[in-house]
Amino acid sequence: MSNNNSLHPEILFHFTSKDALYGILKETFKIFYSLEKITGKDNSPEFGVPMVSFCDLKLSELKTHMKHYGNYGIGLTKEWAIRSNLNPVFYVNGQSTVINNYRSGINKLFSETQKASDEQHIPLIESYTYFLNMYRFMKNYQGDLNRRKKKLIKNFRFADEREWRYVPYNQNLEFLFAPKDFLSDDNKKIALNSTVAHLRLQFQAEDIRYIIIRRDNQISGLIKYLEKVKGGKYDENTIQRLQSRILTAEQIYNDV
Repeated sequence: MSNNNSLHPEILFHFTSKDALYGILKETFKIFYSLEKITGKDNSPEFGVPMVSFCDLKLSELKTHMKHYGNYGIGLTKEWAIRSNLNPVFYVNGQSTVINNYRSGINKLFSETQKASDEQHIPLIESYTYFLNMYRFMKNYQGDLNRRKKKLIKNFRFADEREWRYVPYNQNLEFLFAPKDFLSDDNKKIALNSTVAHLRLQFQAEDIRYIIIRRDNQISGLIKYLEKVKGGKYDENTIQRLQSRILTAEQIYNDV
């Protein structure tokens, strides 16, 4: 599937904290709800979406992204991403007619479900849910980046991240969308995320192309950790391969 002429790499990166990275290497990806806001001309709804996010960036483009999202990350093949049902997000201009027409269409379809006969109701609800699900893959082209305990960044260009998402759909979720207040309170957020705690976005060791940590002096600790992961997920040959694929944030900031 490789295309050397493409502007996009054959790897997707996910950045996080050190503890979260180690957890991913041990248990694969857990699903968490993330607060999203889709700004439009008429309104700007905010809601929680269960997901795992990645960026479609080359190594040389990671510096700015890492400053916002952390110095620990994992890069997996795009073949794995496609096989695992990930999809790029749809970036929308909040001032265009596209998002507003989409909302109008969704609202009209919902109105039709309320007027439908019993025989028509179920297929209309299914259609409404399919269209509504597209909302979970939308993001504003540009907007305010508001992260917990970090400074608000105005007019952040989200499209520069070239985000891909994994969003579970057919696992009988209690909330396809969660109300904003479920994510604004720590206890409510913990309870919300517990509803998807059983879900995982799986990968195999051979799907990993890069592991990124902060400093050189953390490499030996990472190797020892991989050796101790239960179940033999990382055998000796795999660890040797991954050792050559470990990068540090220092390298990326200074050399790439």
